[in-house]
Amino acid sequence: MATHDIRTQDRDGLARFLGWFSIGLGTAQVVMPRVMCRIVGADDGGLAPRVMRLMGARELAQGSGILTRPRPTGFVWSRVVGDALDLGALGLIARKGHKRTAFAIANVAAIAVPDYYEARHLSAKQGPPQSGKRIRKAVTIAKPRQEVEQAWADATELRQKVDEHGAQVSFLEAPGNRGTELAVEFTFDPPAGEFGVVAQKLTGSDLATQLADDLRRFKQLVETGEIVRSDSTPNGHLLADHLKQRAAQPLPENERERVNM
Repeated sequence: MATHDIRTQDRDGLARFLGWFSIGLGTAQVVMPRVMCRIVGADDGGLAPRVMRLMGARELAQGSGILTRPRPTGFVWSRVVGDALDLGALGLIARKGHKRTAFAIANVAAIAVPDYYEARHLSAKQGPPQSGKRIRKAVTIAKPRQEVEQAWADATELRQKVDEHGAQVSFLEAPGNRGTELAVEFTFDPPAGEFGVVAQKLTGSDLATQLADDLRRFKQLVETGEIVRSDSTPNGHLLADHLKQRAAQPLPENERERVNM
């Protein structure tokens, strides 16, 4: 099974990293402001925890904006401004001579560089923002093209799923007389941006994961006439099931009693 991203989003990998970094930092600042104050060498009493919470709320807003907007230029620039404010506040705290404050300043300065670079990068983009990512799923089936096309025409449920997502299907002769390459291309653009991506990935409901299973099963059905099954995978091997696995747990008491009888 081959998967290819054939169009890059404006919200690239660095923007996503900065967005999740803001979410993580902001959550820590809001949930445990006194601890964060001590980490940077500030007092954990008085107004300091309130200021830390406000800084956390700012980070959460910036992170959410970056992760949900197709081209989050303004939110990344707001991180650059926030870096400057943070460095100024840490400079005031540094007068007390805490080594932890110097370490905090170094960390803020380190993250300020990619913030500024990404803000400049996004500002240089022209035209309407690209929110979706074009994905191509392909599988090689060891059968003639005509036979594969007929099998696809008979796969009503799979065709309906592909059509509902506006995906495009193509059939090509595989190199080296290895059969037929069946390819499905679609735009992956879930609601809520990266939050939607994570939610769909965790539940196995994203089309990319489903197609990885569907095309694998389709290949088996066309080549062998059946889907490979076992006692552990009665419905066939499904990638989506891997996302739902959990660690082994002891049997309930009533089931253990039945086993021991």
